[in-house]
Amino acid sequence: MNLHWMRGLGRRLWQVAGGLFLAQLLLALAGAPPGLRDWLNGVACYPRATPRYMVVLSGGGIPSGSSLIRAYYAAQFGRGLTDTTFVVAMPADQDPEHSSVGRFRDELVLRGIPASRVLMETHGRNTYQQAGNIRQLLGAAALREPIVVVTSGFHVRRAMLCFRKQGFERVAGLDAASIAAEAYPGWFAYLRYKFWGNLISDITIIRELSAIVGYKLCGLA
Repeated sequence: MNLHWMRGLGRRLWQVAGGLFLAQLLLALAGAPPGLRDWLNGVACYPRATPRYMVVLSGGGIPSGSSLIRAYYAAQFGRGLTDTTFVVAMPADQDPEHSSVGRFRDELVLRGIPASRVLMETHGRNTYQQAGNIRQLLGAAALREPIVVVTSGFHVRRAMLCFRKQGFERVAGLDAASIAAEAYPGWFAYLRYKFWGNLISDITIIRELSAIVGYKLCGLA
């Protein structure tokens, strides 16, 4: 009896997994709904006021694609802002000056941001902890100042929720998105590139939605 029940359960699980896989393939052909993408990317929360603080969240070590893209966007947006303080957030177990977080700061300096205006947060192991540590680093007065959080696509929404949870009142988000080649790659490019890009994006979207639900349930966002 138990063996029969387990076999039936196994078949159902395979059917569900197969159905989800097929649905993901179909979704990759069409792409995720634009409204969902815009919501996760914080399109409606693009910075409109001049930020007093700009926080650049790490996406990996240096060099890595995600972190370098975030550094690029932060420097491009903040290069002409003379009163903006930058904070790079990346965990470091060793001396920050000789680890990725120090190289992260150096990337901003190479792109025109004065080193004297860049602070480092090196203890947070997730977005919520980073937001809390940055609150302590900047002080209570910073909670009322405009702040921009720079991070990769689909993570913007969760990052903003974490900073608002920590008491920051004027939080905007800047999506550090990669840009596709501008030249026409040919008619077959959709199957060669776009389909697989959509498939990766779908996985990232599912991960972020799951993370947002988890953060909400744990009171972190």
